[in-house]
Amino acid sequence: MTTQDLSPTSILEGTKPGFPKDILANKIEEKHLCNCCQNILRRPFQAQCGHRFCSYCFNRTVSSGPQKCSACIKEDIFEEPTSILQQGCAFPDNAARREVEGLAAVCRNEGCTWKGSIKEYESAHETKCEFAIIQCPSCKEHIRLNEQERHNERECPERTLNCKYCKEPFHFKNIKAHDEICPKYPMICEGCAKKKIPREKYMDHIKFCSKFRTPCRFHVVGCDMSVEKEKIHEHERACSYEHLNLLLHYIMGLKVNLEGMQPQSLELASRKIHELHQSLRDLEVKVGQLGPMGAPAPGPCAAPPPPPPPPTLPTSFTPLPSAAGAALELQLQSEKAKVAELGRRCQELELKASTFENVVCVLNREVERAATTLEANVRQHRLDQDKVETLSNKVRQLERTVGLKDLTIAEMEGRLREISATTFDGVFIWRISDFTKKRQDAIAGRAPAMFSPAFYTSKYGYKMCLRIYLNGDGTGRGTHLSLFFVVMRGPSDGLLKWPFNQKVRGCGGLCVIESKFNSAFHGKRSYRSGLPLYPSAHIFDLREESHANMERTCQLYAD
Repeated sequence: MTTQDLSPTSILEGTKPGFPKDILANKIEEKHLCNCCQNILRRPFQAQCGHRFCSYCFNRTVSSGPQKCSACIKEDIFEEPTSILQQGCAFPDNAARREVEGLAAVCRNEGCTWKGSIKEYESAHETKCEFAIIQCPSCKEHIRLNEQERHNERECPERTLNCKYCKEPFHFKNIKAHDEICPKYPMICEGCAKKKIPREKYMDHIKFCSKFRTPCRFHVVGCDMSVEKEKIHEHERACSYEHLNLLLHYIMGLKVNLEGMQPQSLELASRKIHELHQSLRDLEVKVGQLGPMGAPAPGPCAAPPPPPPPPTLPTSFTPLPSAAGAALELQLQSEKAKVAELGRRCQELELKASTFENVVCVLNREVERAATTLEANVRQHRLDQDKVETLSNKVRQLERTVGLKDLTIAEMEGRLREISATTFDGVFIWRISDFTKKRQDAIAGRAPAMFSPAFYTSKYGYKMCLRIYLNGDGTGRGTHLSLFFVVMRGPSDGLLKWPFNQKVRGCGGLCVIESKFNSAFHGKRSYRSGLPLYPSAHIFDLREESHANMERTCQLYAD
């Protein structure tokens, strides 16, 4: 026969603190409150000092080690080690739990008219009330549970919509931005007035649309006319004189600019011309001086020498102005050649610029498509994250449900073991398995005491159980085993004779206990019990209001 471990570590821990006080339909009683969170008990545990705690509150309190009971300190009844809270020193108080779960409750949410018991509130209404206030996971706005679907479909600014043109998802707040980059958004041609042209095909359409108005090719020289493509040649023929005039002014302006850009070159050329003129004058002077000295001497029969030629200096400089004009003409021709070269280069640059503009336009379209694809991927990623979070919440909810089911199964198994081990003849044989291990746990203080399954004196008799300290208790600690007899609240107490006056005998080679218990039935399922310190001592009263009296025995030792 195996024992039933009633420590809180053997049962699935609760995940919530106590119920809020405002769900009770009637006046709240102090015994129904948790001594930790001061709310209504949820899956109550009773410590060895007699105070009750929620399963969640108790496990949270002792998770960091043994703690002093704050209720005992407040009531000034602190006593070691009874008032020390630690793992293994408390057990589920099922009687208090049934009493709490049977209390009348109402829903605390505004507008909800639900009524029932606390058990029904926990199992069927607490997390499913349509008037409960929840937070929208997208926009963080607080809404009612019954308005969540309408909020997600019509009101949430962070809701996701699908574009009716490209079918890509986007957030409602980004609808205008999406319309500006949607590749399927319908556009209207300004030339032919054709409608519903997708944005991705609009540039291709205007390239071949004969009605689309484009700037004149001479707009670079000042023509500000915009002409339909099919009439561009007619415009050029009709306005050829104006175009030539604009082109002439443009070229003259370039010439002036070029002349203004090279004033130093012209000054240098004039200085060189002046220097050349001075050199020519010097050479002619030297030639005139060398002429008389180099002539042969005249003979006696020779004819008289001819008269000296007139000086040629003035006549030698007469062509100088023509030479300077020729040089200037040559420089002008050179400047014209440079202007023509610059015009040719400008045309080449315009052609390259036009080519680059087309390339940039294509790249812009590609960038827009890439940006659209990236934004769509980001939105899909966010949707996937939301789905993952939703699935995670569902998994956690299923885990909590499975935990509650496991707790119910554990309770049913415990009841089944208790029923299978119950006797109805007043004789109980307690077989303790793994005795050595459990005694070591008792010596170490991990589980100092154990309760036996309940048994009865008869089918409708007194309900009792035993409690054993494998390392002893009180004066017998460390030297003996201590066995205690406990009278429990039974289903037939109203039919039995009270006070309890029966002989209890215990044997097993460890100790022999025989005493007379005296208890009185008082009030609704409450007891007064008396136990002599020795078999011949006088009777004293104990007042307990629980599912069982505190254990009592005689201080007898058996070797």
